[in-house]
Amino acid sequence: MAEPTVERWRVLVVALATVAALLLFVFENPNSPGAATEVAAAGAPERVSEMAEVVLVIAEPAPDPAPATRVERQESVTLVPAMPQVADLGYDERLEAEERAAEERRFEEEALAAAAAIAEEEYQTSEAVEMFLAAKQAEADRQALRARLRAEEEDRRAEAIATPGPTTTIPSDTEPDETGPSPEQWEALRFCESSGNYGAISPTGNYRGAYQFSLQTWDWIAGIYHERLVGVDPATAAPADQDAMAQSLYDLRGRGQWPVCGRYLP
Repeated sequence: MAEPTVERWRVLVVALATVAALLLFVFENPNSPGAATEVAAAGAPERVSEMAEVVLVIAEPAPDPAPATRVERQESVTLVPAMPQVADLGYDERLEAEERAAEERRFEEEALAAAAAIAEEEYQTSEAVEMFLAAKQAEADRQALRARLRAEEEDRRAEAIATPGPTTTIPSDTEPDETGPSPEQWEALRFCESSGNYGAISPTGNYRGAYQFSLQTWDWIAGIYHERLVGVDPATAAPADQDAMAQSLYDLRGRGQWPVCGRYLP
């Protein structure tokens, strides 16, 4: 809508310029006394010519600025995305977002690892506590068994002293238990036989050591299972050797080899 308005103004200007040139030509008569100078009169045609050129220049349509404006506008729009500031700003924002995401992932991984470590530590602590409590309970059970067996043996001894006559014995042909005696049961047998003294010797000298082996029985078992112990005095043998000999005798003949104290063995 702006272009027709400009054209109308151009036409009006051309018309006014033409009228002014005609008036100047009429009033600038070189022969009249009112003329300014002859030089001026002589130059009147040139001024008319100049005015005509001006009129022609003004009348000539000016180049349409719209295409240039549109081109510049299009170029400016095209260049906007490539501006360094905008591009750098977008890259920085993406880089910052990626760094934040990586940092969040790292924090999450560290938190999960810390939680797993704490859980593992708590589990190990709980397991250690359970094992400790189980061991304490097992030890308490062993001590209770030892006390019970000791009390039974003391009662047996007291009864044997107070009651004259033969003592009930265990048959010699008993079968050994598959699992064998427990450490507490062996301890009860030793206490019954020798009060737990590995160097004990009976009043007659016929039975020796913690398990009160006779020399004949000792050499017999040693000849089958432990040849190095043949001829060794049971009362002078190492406690570990006496324990091994007693286990071998039990495995071969059962608890009947200890007719009285064998009651504490399975």
